[in-house]
Amino acid sequence: QTSNSLVLGLLPGSKAAKLAQGVPIMCAIADQLKIHYPDIQFVLPLAPSLTEEALAQYGDPIHNPIVAMMGGITAKLNHTPDRNQSWLETSGGSRIELKTIGDDGPRTPHYKTLRTCTLCITTVGANTAELGALAIPMLIILPTNQLDAMRAWNGIPGILANLPGFGSLFAKIINTIALRKIGLLAWPNIWAGRPIVPEMVGPLTAEMVVDRVRSYFDHPERLETMKTELRQIRGESGAALKLVAIVEELLAD
Repeated sequence: QTSNSLVLGLLPGSKAAKLAQGVPIMCAIADQLKIHYPDIQFVLPLAPSLTEEALAQYGDPIHNPIVAMMGGITAKLNHTPDRNQSWLETSGGSRIELKTIGDDGPRTPHYKTLRTCTLCITTVGANTAELGALAIPMLIILPTNQLDAMRAWNGIPGILANLPGFGSLFAKIINTIALRKIGLLAWPNIWAGRPIVPEMVGPLTAEMVVDRVRSYFDHPERLETMKTELRQIRGESGAALKLVAIVEELLAD
């Protein structure tokens, strides 16, 4: 594939615990990929619960001290004069287009944007179900560089991890235990019972992720294989698409 035909989707999630690490590392990934593929495009479909301004704060070291830990690449929010377009501009000069309007208006899915992507880098969660149902190649990343920041657990672990004073300690303990027992994370892999889309978990660097992305960009046949396998597990019954619809309904409530 030529550099100007590459579109990388960035899906850092919607919860603060994921965004704090996800936004900085994805900005760093963009800057490094730009070196190898000067004409590559970056798109970030915004989660319905997130504003552009809130997202941009995760690329600002004043609001997000974890930026320094994830490569030190910062990002600033920019708009066109008519505010019809907005983007994050990284400190390395990359432009990450923000998509705030979905297929059918605000707070609706971004399927049209996602279908333009050569590959998506996403965190764990509902995004992996959507991408799997659409048969869009993906790379799942779960940085654990700052275990204390990963407080997005539900139920009792989430309550303990967010307790004043002791929450930091509980968060580290809970995440350490969870990571030891971790299995398949992406919905397509869970559906298939085997890893058909790559998952990267641990103290990740942008360099590590870029190496993996390049292995797909430079060998497009691997992307085609992933697409084929995603279509196969999606199945004729459309079970995956039904699951995505349920997830979207829950998120909209």
